Amino acid sequence: MLLEKIKKYLEFKINIAFIKIYDESKLHNYSTNTNTISHLKVIIVSDDFINKNLIIRHRIIFKALKEIEKESIYSITLYTYTLNEWKDKKYKEFNSIKCIQKKIKNFVLKN
Repeated sequence: MLLEKIKKYLEFKINIAFIKIYDESKLHNYSTNTNTISHLKVIIVSDDFINKNLIIRHRIIFKALKEIEKESIYSITLYTYTLNEWKDKKYKEFNSIKCIQKKIKNFVLKN
């Protein structure tokens, strides 16, 4: 499965203290195929992120994932923390972002 493959690649390339990957494809209207993984939310906690800004953290993750086929993945939402940052957040996971495409689909332009 793709989610397990992503997790293994990240664990191989990054020293991970905690990782959680959510398939949020069903929250979006991107694909009518219910088996397609199009939207992911990934929470990664690693001290490899110490003294690295958000852009560098994301580059580390995308570099680790570059060998994985990403054809079906339209969007990846990343939450990256050091272990101390994660503790400060009290291990709180964030709610999923509402899909703007659903709002646009129901929007009617009036003349």
